[in-house]
Amino acid sequence: MSRFITLVFTICIFNFKSFAFEPYSGISCHNSNVRGKVEFFFKHDENFIYATAYKRVNGEFIRIGNVVGQKVSSFILFEDNTIDKNLNFAWHIDMVTKNLKPFILTVTDKNKFKIPDKLDCISKNFWF
Repeated sequence: MSRFITLVFTICIFNFKSFAFEPYSGISCHNSNVRGKVEFFFKHDENFIYATAYKRVNGEFIRIGNVVGQKVSSFILFEDNTIDKNLNFAWHIDMVTKNLKPFILTVTDKNKFKIPDKLDCISKNFWF
């Protein structure tokens, strides 16, 4: 009788579909001059091309802008609206060396802006 119950239980377990969330690909960056780390992840569109960028701010990921350029396995260029609201600013991540460099998309003479330092990054998957 116990074998029958075990068999029924096993069949029931294997008949249910299981669903899992896929992780979001991202990067975790740091600099020897700055304490802490900065984390970004990217969501792709229906064509599996990165479309939006997110940044961890105060423990939560917020949307910071769009991916404005990319070459698969080479680089990603994405906006960061948290740096300065009046400046069209982006980050350039080299996917081979994992160096994150600041990049100003439009130059304005009105803004006195201190460009952030380069950051060293590692790939990271975010599950949530």
